Amino acid sequence: MSAPRTLPRSAPRRLGGFTILEILIATAILTIGLLGLLALFPVAMRSGKITIEETNAMLIAGSVEQAIRDGIQTRKAQDTAGSGFTYFLFQHDGVQDPLPRRISEASPSDDHYILFPSPDTDGVQPLDRNVAYQAGKVFVFPETDGKTWTPMVEGVAFEDVSDVESGMEPNGGGNPGRADDDKDDSTDPGTGEPDFEVYRTYPLSNQFVDELLLESEPEKLYEDPISQYSFAFAIRPAYRDASLDRSDPLDDAFIPAGELYEVDILVFRTFLKGTAGARKPILRKKILVNR
Repeated sequence: MSAPRTLPRSAPRRLGGFTILEILIATAILTIGLLGLLALFPVAMRSGKITIEETNAMLIAGSVEQAIRDGIQTRKAQDTAGSGFTYFLFQHDGVQDPLPRRISEASPSDDHYILFPSPDTDGVQPLDRNVAYQAGKVFVFPETDGKTWTPMVEGVAFEDVSDVESGMEPNGGGNPGRADDDKDDSTDPGTGEPDFEVYRTYPLSNQFVDELLLESEPEKLYEDPISQYSFAFAIRPAYRDASLDRSDPLDDAFIPAGELYEVDILVFRTFLKGTAGARKPILRKKILVNR
């Protein structure tokens, strides 16, 4: 009887897989890639926040511009003393004092009372245009002279701030010649550009939101961030004002007519005097208006 045949033993088969080293290398590569992606998130979020803020600021500035032009067109008058000083009533969300029923009842101390600064000239002696421009007063609104107000930041009230101690009347009592003689609103003598400080602003509220949206989705009233925004504006005689002497004056023989004005609209977020947010508005828009 023959011995049973024995099959040759085959070499052991090696199972496929990754070594520990390969896994560590792959993990390191994946981690580096994920860290790079995660680093983009703060940049994207900041960019998105800036875009939203700038969009809101442009909407606010456009609304303020329209309110200024509407006030000049429909609610403009001269002071009741008959001296010919011109003012208009400014109606917009953020104005604290309600509009009077008659424009003649408006008081220079009211937040809506906007006085035109008169050019610094006697109306007789021609001036250099640059000299006239730099000498003109700059009025910043809302008014602070002779006023007491409560600054607000994100709904938090701070201690009242008062300018009553300066002894200045709001808007000079309706006389631009006496208004702002404490020079807190000024002009850079070197460039002629406004170098004013904003001490208070018109704070926006949820009234600025579309009323139809609030009626359909009232819960969004508490989600709306517009109440964190506020604005101010400055008005001064324009560089290219007309002349009382001739229709096309030379720059060295100029008698300002006080007909064209420059308005700087400044939009802020979480404004508080003395902070970085107060020194640098989100948006600064310059417009020209005719008296």
